[in-house]
Amino acid sequence: MQDERDSQLKISAMIPSEAIIDSLESVEKQPVLTEMVQVLIDSGRVDEEALPGIISALMSREDLGSTGIGKGVAVPHAKHEKVRGLVAAFGRSQKGIEFAALDGQPVQLVFLILSSNESSGQHLGALARVARLVRDDRFCRFLREAGDAKELAELFAEADAQLGGDESKSE
Repeated sequence: MQDERDSQLKISAMIPSEAIIDSLESVEKQPVLTEMVQVLIDSGRVDEEALPGIISALMSREDLGSTGIGKGVAVPHAKHEKVRGLVAAFGRSQKGIEFAALDGQPVQLVFLILSSNESSGQHLGALARVARLVRDDRFCRFLREAGDAKELAELFAEADAQLGGDESKSE
């Protein structure tokens, strides 16, 4: 049953084009997280007054262990009472971000996932979807080489099409 719900999560629906930052300005963890949450605020997906609490929740999660999973990828995530449902953003850094990643390397690709306290299933499904995507080194290379936010959004749509019906077969 869980796999069925996971397969319904489309990365392009989780991360709409207005939540894609093709060139993050910040090079340190907390400012990057703030920059990414601000994009969700600017797009109307998160209320502005929730910013401090969300950053605190994200940093508390980071204190448990870095969400920099290696190979230049980080998947910071948290649940917060002010988030409605599931929201996500994507950010790409040309400079590299010090994220205390598991492999000690700087991060270039950041998938930020936020959900309400009641959305545990969706939250886990989103993490699973992103994990499937970033296991593909070629896909990550395409994300790094994409020209702009529009190309990044197209890559997410293509990934959804490829993972769409065959997701359960690959597990």
